[in-house]
Amino acid sequence: MKQFFTLLMTVLLSAGSIEACMKKVTNLPENLPQVTILVTDTTQALLPDAQLKIGKKVLRTSWDGKLVVQPEWLAGAKQVVLCCEGYETRKMKPEQLVPEDLNNPVVLLALTPKKEASHPAGGVRIRTGKSLHGIKGEEVYMTLAASPADMRTADYMMADEEMMPKILPALPNNASAGMLTAGEVNDFAKWNLWSRYQQSAVSYQQEWRLDLSHRYTVQLTNKRGYPMINVPVSLTDSKGNTIFQAITDNTGKAELWFGLTGEWMNGLTVNEEWKEGLNTRILNETCSASDAVDVVFIFDATGSMGDELTYLQAEMKDVIARAAAATGGLAIRTGAVVYRDHGDEYLNRISRLTDDIATTQTFIDKQEANGGGDYEEAVPEALMAALNSAGWDPDARARIAFIILDAPCHKDSATLALLHEQVRNAAALGVRLVPVVCSGLDESGEYLMRAIALATNGTSFFLTDDSGIGHTHLKPTTDSLKVEHLNDMLVRTIVEFSLVPNCEGKWENTDEQDIIASFVPNPFEATDLTEEELAVKDSRTTLYLIDISGKLIYIYEGRLEEAGDSQLSRLPIPMLSTGVYFVKAFYDGEWHTKKILVH
Repeated sequence: MKQFFTLLMTVLLSAGSIEACMKKVTNLPENLPQVTILVTDTTQALLPDAQLKIGKKVLRTSWDGKLVVQPEWLAGAKQVVLCCEGYETRKMKPEQLVPEDLNNPVVLLALTPKKEASHPAGGVRIRTGKSLHGIKGEEVYMTLAASPADMRTADYMMADEEMMPKILPALPNNASAGMLTAGEVNDFAKWNLWSRYQQSAVSYQQEWRLDLSHRYTVQLTNKRGYPMINVPVSLTDSKGNTIFQAITDNTGKAELWFGLTGEWMNGLTVNEEWKEGLNTRILNETCSASDAVDVVFIFDATGSMGDELTYLQAEMKDVIARAAAATGGLAIRTGAVVYRDHGDEYLNRISRLTDDIATTQTFIDKQEANGGGDYEEAVPEALMAALNSAGWDPDARARIAFIILDAPCHKDSATLALLHEQVRNAAALGVRLVPVVCSGLDESGEYLMRAIALATNGTSFFLTDDSGIGHTHLKPTTDSLKVEHLNDMLVRTIVEFSLVPNCEGKWENTDEQDIIASFVPNPFEATDLTEEELAVKDSRTTLYLIDISGKLIYIYEGRLEEAGDSQLSRLPIPMLSTGVYFVKAFYDGEWHTKKILVH
């Protein structure tokens, strides 16, 4: 019996000594949590299908180069081995998998490519088992996003999977125009809906410090009722100081905003000559408009855009080629800006506005998606480059900047201040910002895109999943979204932002307006709203008066005193400049539209 207890004690002591020895050798902390491992190559591109061997346990990284290690797996291991096809095997001690910060338990492990590896730098070879962009069951190369130099920052490492750099297959060479689908959210056209949306998105409003509540619309005409284009307009306070500046568009209207970035906090009040809503002014001038139209495409060229960039390049070619013909032969100049983020190969590159379409096309075609790493990108810096260096024509009848992106900017105070400055500059220059939202943007980013579109008299496009191209796309918060081909939408917008009535003689409903009808589906194509249907049925009926560019001019809602009285008589049509307008009403589950010619 004594020998048995002696043997048992020896076994227990030995086990304790082994455990103590293991803790000493591996040097693992007692409170070690589960650890997330991110495997990259030497360019910090994330590697899928890498193997991590811990004793007899073998783990594989997912598509985003990620795997999770439990602390008990490391306790008894003497060595950890990391390997991946095409890369040098890396052997490590278990303690090398212990994160520096246990509150942020993420470790970055890099592998060195073999010298004889045939895959291109910055890419990794994988095998696909199902169809993806037309490629099935074969080896394909992946376009990989570069990660930031310091991968241990909490904002990046603890980000949601949707915010991680996307690892994407090389796109097919048959990308062509008309493949991408999108829907338009024109918050001017549905102002009540925007107001309700903004109230439900107070946190985003505070996050971006942008409040689009107090709107002052200015309509400038001459004595003959023709719109006055390219006229600077300023919203002033009671002391005459400028609060917001804008330039009238092709319909003679400008959008001015009070409290956009918190002016009320400084005790400012608007000059009494301005009122919220429609402000009309008649100038003793003759109307005129040049044939010039300036269009700049601003591209996010970071790695996460890789799933859609090739398709977008094809769409831009088509849009640029069609724009001049679609606008009746106007002199269209095009330019482009591509941008990434601080710490990448470049911050932004620019191709200035030119009447040589081939120059812009060539510049866009040369761009590739890479860099980025974290979710946010250098959006304000891209806007600054476009606004200050593109060479805008101050006499152009339209100045439009399409911002094609899948992520917003950073949210520190300095970046937000720069963003606010560029939004104000765009409005003051009369450059209408039109975001084109790709896959990856979140709800907070949606608010920002719609806000900068409103602040600069623009509109917003959101790519949809209908095309089957790219990752999942955000469904914007709106009542309905008509799906169209992106290239048609872009051309239509250029047309709508450029149409100007002929100043000579009486303006008639000529082929100039028929251009709008050439787009299918056309958001303004319905003309089934009769006088009888326009009569108020109940107090919930609302009429929206919208101009040809989709901008909301006036809202009438409520019950009329006499049954059957037409609401058209209550709309401020005599106050409007010459042009095409639409009266829209939503009832019985759908929008109804009536086209009106004012001359």
